[in-house]
Formats: sequence, structure tokens, C-alpha cells
Amino acid sequence: MQKSNYMVKITSTYTKTETYLVENETKEDALYIVENQNQNPQYKCTLWNETESDGEFDEPIAKEVSFEKTEDGKDYYWKDVGEKNDN
Repeated sequence: MQKSNYMVKITSTYTKTETYLVENETKEDALYIVENQNQNPQYKCTLWNETESDGEFDEPIAKEVSFEKTEDGKDYYWKDVGEKNDN
């Protein structure tokens, strides 16, 4: 099996859940405070619990690449082998 170089992209999604205790506010104000003002010392808003889910991963994408020299010969870059050359 022939070996080569590959750029591999993987995408993952995590769900972070935060629970806050907001003291002495209306329901509407508590929602606003948590979403917009949870670090403001004017309000009694305490982070009570925080969880993060295990990641869900999409199928990885691998593209073969080669290390190429720029046309002026002064630099190098990784080129997708599937790209067409405009010469």
C-alpha cells in the first residue's frame, strides 16, 4: 500500500449545559440576567452546575496533499493533490 500525506478535517459537536441560581428576581429578569448579565456583580447570579456532553463526531474528511514550491521558488505550501494546476 502506497503512503502519502493527508490533510484530515474532523468536526465535532459538544453540548454544554449551565444551571444558574438567580436570587430575588422575576422569571423574565432571571432569564435576561443569565443570558446577558451573569457576571454582573449587581445581581445574585451563581453558576450552580455545569456539564459538557461527550462529543459527537462527523465522518472525517481526508484529502491527499503534496508539499509544493511557489512559482517564484521562495516559499513552500501544502497543495491539495486534487487541485488543477493553472499553468
